[in-house]
Amino acid sequence: MVCATLRHSIPKSIVYCQVREAKRSLLDFFYTELGKLEQKRLSALLNEDPTIMECRSVLAKRLELYRSAQAEIDTVAWSK
Repeated sequence: MVCATLRHSIPKSIVYCQVREAKRSLLDFFYTELGKLEQKRLSALLNEDPTIMECRSVLAKRLELYRSAQAEIDTVAWSK
């Protein structure tokens, strides 16, 4: 009984690990290729409303400003 269970589960585990690694590899490739696309091509693929894209861009800039301000505050706070 134990041998039969192992005989069935080990190949399944091996295939699962192979599939998981292939999935990770394909996702890495996909994200790399997607990151290489220019903004206009990416927006065409997403088929997103231009006002929403503009709002997202403004919010991303604001978030970057907040992060840099937080880093500046942390730098000043730790220097005291």
